Amino acid sequence: MVPLKSKRLLIITLCLCVAITASIILFPYSFFHNSIPAMSPVFSSSMSFHPASRHRRYPSRARRASGESFWGAASTRHSNSSVLGSGNPAVLPVSSGTSSSRSSGENKVVYLTFDDGPSDLTPPLLDVLDTYHVKATFFVVGAYDPHVSEHLQEIAERGHAIGVHSYTHNYHQIYASEAAFFEDFDRIHELIFEATGIDTKICRFPGGSVNGYNKKTGKAIVRDLKEKGYVYFDWNASSGDAGSQNTPDGIYQSALSGVHSHRTSVVLFHNTAAKKATLHQMPRFLATLEKEGYIFKVLGPTVNNRPFIF
Repeated sequence: MVPLKSKRLLIITLCLCVAITASIILFPYSFFHNSIPAMSPVFSSSMSFHPASRHRRYPSRARRASGESFWGAASTRHSNSSVLGSGNPAVLPVSSGTSSSRSSGENKVVYLTFDDGPSDLTPPLLDVLDTYHVKATFFVVGAYDPHVSEHLQEIAERGHAIGVHSYTHNYHQIYASEAAFFEDFDRIHELIFEATGIDTKICRFPGGSVNGYNKKTGKAIVRDLKEKGYVYFDWNASSGDAGSQNTPDGIYQSALSGVHSHRTSVVLFHNTAAKKATLHQMPRFLATLEKEGYIFKVLGPTVNNRPFIF
């Protein structure tokens, strides 16, 4: 029989062993817990991951259809009074809203331009542009459209840029002399101003600034335009939709190839009543550029035209 004193000694020894073991086990946890400061709320929130953030870069089709912009239902990118001459971006960043996720110095820029409108195809074209939050530049003609004033007003109200093209688009007539050119020019300029209140300072020559009809008058007209404060633009990418020989897919491929050839592109399309193929290819064209990270801008007198003249 073990003496009572020995039992007490054994119990005390066991308790000491348990205490020592527990101290050895718990000491590292206590040391690190007390030595490393807790993560601050600011740092913690900046490190948190929000699954929905992966999908914030692009407006959804549903939001596009509802007319809601990338920045929210009440947001508008441009006021009508600030589009012309601003040279500012016109749409949602394309791929990340319309700007690519790269730095601004690496942006690929497209100036989308439409000649010879407006027409009955202008309102549906504007709807497509609204769907993709893209702003464009329209170089307009006066003689083709019986609803020209109404359509010009709608172009302006939707935030697009408007430039002078021609009233008659009759090459023989307008390039016969400087006086003939500016008679036609002033007529369409006045029509734009009366319909929209915009005193536009941008223009595009019918047929481009160098063509077979203005060999004798072209240089003098360019000089006079500069003296009057106008800036003219040709293009460095074309859809090839001017004639009827290009197929719908050819229009898409030609425009895309032209854009891919330049970091900054001024793309030529047409918007007469006959250009249904151009209208039908526009969603495909815009969707492709959106995926590729392009941003869209409108032309204005502050945009350097040197890369875009013949």
